Amino acid sequence: MKNWLVLIILFGLTSCGFHLKGTSAFDVPMPYHSWKIDGGSMQRALEVALRRQPDIVVDAEKPEVVIKVISATQNSSTSAIDLSGGTSEYMLSLNVSVQAYRHDKPLGDPIQVTVNRYMDYSDHEVLAKEDEQRMIWRDMRTDAAEQIVRRLAFLPVITTDE
Repeated sequence: MKNWLVLIILFGLTSCGFHLKGTSAFDVPMPYHSWKIDGGSMQRALEVALRRQPDIVVDAEKPEVVIKVISATQNSSTSAIDLSGGTSEYMLSLNVSVQAYRHDKPLGDPIQVTVNRYMDYSDHEVLAKEDEQRMIWRDMRTDAAEQIVRRLAFLPVITTDE
């Protein structure tokens, strides 16, 4: 009886399109197959996001497309204050701008992504909050990279080699 219940739940989840985060590739095929990333602080996140796509080669010797991170800025601002005037919440903002190049010529317009997160803050938990903030920044870079890869799937396809 328990096995049947597990099977019914499993089939129900798979039939509704449920996928665990990060286990399936984006549905739109990428227009190019070999890529190189010049990413600075976004390098690792972009490489991981691109490698999740099927039939993609990252760091190819002769890449079809080079992705250059124009800017990646992290900002932290006070979002809420408590009764004593101290900060009780921060808003973390990551702004990333990238440009795709093929044969040293820009492919389309620069791609700009902004990711925002709120983080509670307490003066009593400073060390824990520093670790939490590091994890949030890492997750924000991952989210930004995934958004960028989704947008890269819609780059114009140039078939002539100049």
